[in-house]
Amino acid sequence: MALIRNIVRTLCLLWLMWWSPVHAAGPDKLVIGVFAYRPIPVMEATWASLGTYLQDRLHGPQVIVRFLTQDQMQEAIAKSELDLVFTNPVHYIMLRSGNRLSGAIATQQSLENGQAVAMFGGVILKRRDRTDIQTLADLAQKTVAIPRAQSMGAYTAQAALLQEHKVSLDRIQFKELGQPQDNVVAAVLAGKADAGFLRTGVLESSTVRRAFDTSQLEVIAPRTEPGFPFALSTKLYPEWPMVALPHVPPDISRHVTAALLAMAPSDAAAQAAGIYGFTIPADYSDVENTMRLLRMPPFEVVPQLSLADFASQHSWTFAFALLSLGLMVALILRGAWHNQRLHRASITLERTLGELDQEHKRLNNIISSTHAGTWEWNRKTGEVQFSERWATMLGYSRAEIEPLSFEKWVALTHPDDVPGARQQMRRHFAGEIPHYDAVFRMKHKDGHWTWIHTIGMVIQRERGTNEPELITGMHLDVSTQKRQEEERILSHTVFRQSHDGIMITDCDNRIVQVNPAFTQITGYTPDEVLGQSPRILSSGQHDKAFYQALWAHLHKHDTWHGEVWNRHKSGHVYPERISMSLVRDAQGMITHHIAVFSDISLQKRLIEELQYSAYHDRLTGLPNRNLLQDRLKQALSQARRADSGVAVLFADLDGFKPVNDMYGHQAGDELLRTLSTRMNDVLREGDTLARVGGDEFIGVMSGITDTEGAELVANRLLNAIAQPVTLTSAGALVQVSASIGVVLCAGAALQHTESPDALLDAADETMYLAKRAGKGCVRIQTWAP
Repeated sequence: MALIRNIVRTLCLLWLMWWSPVHAAGPDKLVIGVFAYRPIPVMEATWASLGTYLQDRLHGPQVIVRFLTQDQMQEAIAKSELDLVFTNPVHYIMLRSGNRLSGAIATQQSLENGQAVAMFGGVILKRRDRTDIQTLADLAQKTVAIPRAQSMGAYTAQAALLQEHKVSLDRIQFKELGQPQDNVVAAVLAGKADAGFLRTGVLESSTVRRAFDTSQLEVIAPRTEPGFPFALSTKLYPEWPMVALPHVPPDISRHVTAALLAMAPSDAAAQAAGIYGFTIPADYSDVENTMRLLRMPPFEVVPQLSLADFASQHSWTFAFALLSLGLMVALILRGAWHNQRLHRASITLERTLGELDQEHKRLNNIISSTHAGTWEWNRKTGEVQFSERWATMLGYSRAEIEPLSFEKWVALTHPDDVPGARQQMRRHFAGEIPHYDAVFRMKHKDGHWTWIHTIGMVIQRERGTNEPELITGMHLDVSTQKRQEEERILSHTVFRQSHDGIMITDCDNRIVQVNPAFTQITGYTPDEVLGQSPRILSSGQHDKAFYQALWAHLHKHDTWHGEVWNRHKSGHVYPERISMSLVRDAQGMITHHIAVFSDISLQKRLIEELQYSAYHDRLTGLPNRNLLQDRLKQALSQARRADSGVAVLFADLDGFKPVNDMYGHQAGDELLRTLSTRMNDVLREGDTLARVGGDEFIGVMSGITDTEGAELVANRLLNAIAQPVTLTSAGALVQVSASIGVVLCAGAALQHTESPDALLDAADETMYLAKRAGKGCVRIQTWAP
C-alpha cells in the first residue's frame, strides 16, 4: 500500500512541477518540431505562442518552434536537430517505428464545443428514415461519405471497427468530400450518401450552430464511454502527443511536462491554439493496433506465416502436439524449476528493495524541488495527515495546526470556493474525472487569502460499497501565478478594448496579432493580414529614404514616434499617428515589433479648417483683414522691386441695410455672397478682394501706375454691383449700388510707405468722399505719404 501511495504522489507531483523554477543546468536551446498539417503562417499564428509559453516557464533554454512536413520532420530527427516532437497520433506511431523515440510526456486536451477532451473517436451516422441500415453489416454495398481517407477520427477509426466486425471495406463505396466535415452531414441529409463517417464532436457542433436539422440523423453502433460527452461509434483514441527525444536531459523533460500540464485554458498559448491545455500522457497502443489491423504504413507489408497463424489454422492438431510436448518437458524441468525458484525469489526481492529505495529518494527530491505540501485524508475517520510544507504555506508550523480534520480544512477555505471544490471532489469520487483537481483560497495565519492548487486521487476504496476510503494528494501555493494570470487577462482586455489600433509582428516583421481597432481603422480582418508584411498597408506616399531613417532610429533607440500615411483596404489613404517599439529577449535579440496607431484624419481636417477660418471670411469665403494685410505687404514689396504701383480700393454697398431689414438676414447673406462672387470675377488674376465688414470690401490691385487704370477697375466693380440680384431665399429681385474710394501708390511714394494700415485708412477716407458725393460713384487719390 505504501508503494501505491508513493507512485500516486509521484504522478501528482510530476503534473505540477512547473510551479517551481528550473534549477538544474540545461541546454542553451530547446527545439520543438510541430507537424505542419496546415499552411505555415496559419500554424505560426496558432502554435508559435507555445514556444513563448514554455520559455517563460522554464526560465532557462531558448525555446524554438519549427513547423515541418512529415518528410522534413523525419530528416530533422535523423540529423538530431529536434528535442521535442508534437504531432498527430498516427504520425507519432510512424516516427516511433523508424526512430529511437521515448514515450509521450503529455497529451493535448482539445476544446470541443466548450468541453475539454483528451480523447476522440469516430461516428457512423445515417438518416433516421433509412430502416434498411441498422447494423454495421448493412453498410455493405452502400455509399459512405468521408472527409478524407487520411483522417483518424473520420475514416481510420470506423474502418478498424468494420474490420473487427468482419465487414469488408472492399464492399463499401467511399466518397471523399474534403473538409469541412459538414460536407458529410449535408450529403447524408440530402440522400447523396447512404451513411457518413465523422470525428466525434462534429455532430454536436452542427447542432449548436444550427447548421443542419440533426434530429433527422441517427448514429449506427452507438456506444458510451465514462466521462466522454459526445456521440460515439468506435473506441476512443488519444489526442496529439508531445514527445521528448532520448537525448533530452531527464530534468528538462520533467519540467517541460510539468509546464504543459499546468497550462490553463486562459493562457495566451491555449487561446491561440484553441485548446484546453495538456494532460498526463495517454496510452497510444490502440493507435498502433488499429494501424496494424488496417495494414497502414509502416505496417503495410504482410508478414510471413507465423507460429500463431499456423496454430489458428490447425488449432486441434497443434494443441494436442503442444500438450504432449509440454508433458514431457514438464517432467524434465520440474526438478530444475524447484531448485532455481528460491534463487530467483531472492534476486527479485533484492531488486525490489533497491527500486523502492530509489523511488523513495526520487520522491523526496521532487517534493523538495517543487515546494509542494502533501496530504492524506482518511475519509472513514476524518483524520488528515499533512507535511510541514502544507502548514507553512498558510503561515503555521505543523504543531500549531495539528490535529487537522477535514472540517478544519473546510473552515480555512474561502466560503465562495467551497462549493466548487466539493463538486470536483464528488465528480472524482463518482469516477467522472481521473483526479481531484481544484484551485481555491485558504486563509493565511496573518489574515490574507492564499491561492492553493490541490490535486489528489482515491487510492483505496471500501470493499463491498466501493466508497472512497483513503485519498492522497498535494498542495501548491499559486498566489503569484494567479496574480500573473490576472495581469495577463487585464493586458489582453486592454489589447482587445483599446480604441488605438495595435499590430504585433515577429522578428521577420510578419504580422502575428492585431486587435479589433486595427480592423476598424485599416479595414483588414485578422485572417487577411496574419502572416503578411505590414507593407500591405503602404500608401506609396513615403520614399525609401523615409523608411530607412525610420528603421535606423527604431533599431538605435528601440522606439519611434511620428506620422505616416497608410492606405485603407478600400483604397483611400489616411494619416496615422504611430508609436513603434521593439521587444527583445534576454540576449538582446529582437523577438517582436509592436505598433500602436490612431487615424488622425479628423484632427488634420479640423486644423485645416481652423487655419482657413483664421484667414478667410466665413460667409463669403473671401480673404479677411488678416490675410488682406499679408497680401497688401506682398503687393507693395513686389511693386518696389518692379518699380510699379499698387491701387487700394475700398467699396461700401449703398442700400444694403434696407434690403437686410426688409427681407431678413438670410436674404442679406445671400446678397453679400452673390455680389462677392461678381466682384471677384471682374478682378484680374493675382488681385485680392477681401471682406472687412458687414457690407465693406477692400481690393488690392498690383501693377496699376496711373489713375486711369485704377478708375477702369473701379468702374467694372460698380457695374457688377449695380446689376439686379434675384434673392432665392426671399423670392425678390433687388438692386444696390456702391461707393468706392481708391488710393494709388506708385513711384517715389512706394519707397516711403512702410505701413499698409496708412493706405487702408486713406482708402477708407476716399470712400467716404465718394459716398458724400452722391453714392454710386468713384473717388481716386494719389498717395503722398
